[in-house]
Amino acid sequence: MRSQILDKTKKKKIIENLEIFGIEKIPYLLIKTGKEKIRAYSGSFSSDELQQLSKVIHIGEIGMYFGKEVIEGKTKIKNTRITLDAVHLLQKQIKKNIIELNEGQEKEWFFGRDIELEQGVGDIAGGSFVILKFEEDFIGVGRLSVDCKMVSNYLPKERRRRENLV
Repeated sequence: MRSQILDKTKKKKIIENLEIFGIEKIPYLLIKTGKEKIRAYSGSFSSDELQQLSKVIHIGEIGMYFGKEVIEGKTKIKNTRITLDAVHLLQKQIKKNIIELNEGQEKEWFFGRDIELEQGVGDIAGGSFVILKFEEDFIGVGRLSVDCKMVSNYLPKERRRRENLV
């Protein structure tokens, strides 16, 4: 599948999916690659120039990996899971769906484990995507369980700590 530059309507739908975090604007050109991956581009080429370029060469890896469109199980609703890099790009806008971790939970997160929550999560809806924070830093994106007691870990393997290192 060729890369597809998302038009205003499709970009607006992505922004609507990210409003759960307080994100209202994405100042980047969004490009869908494959069936579900979304990349963000902030270079000097315009949308039209990129479309012309894509007719000549494959531009599937242009920009930064921003997120993934996921289809929710039984409801078949499209949702967007952003990457940690996207969280850092948009961190000034992020005000909602944040779960603060303690030091023990932070260590477990970086080993790639799901996090059991001891305290309540406020008004965050069960089953939604959440952004995890430790002290002043955003450290990941996960999915809160329906019963709000666990956060699923989506940290890529290359970013995880290894337990057997001295």
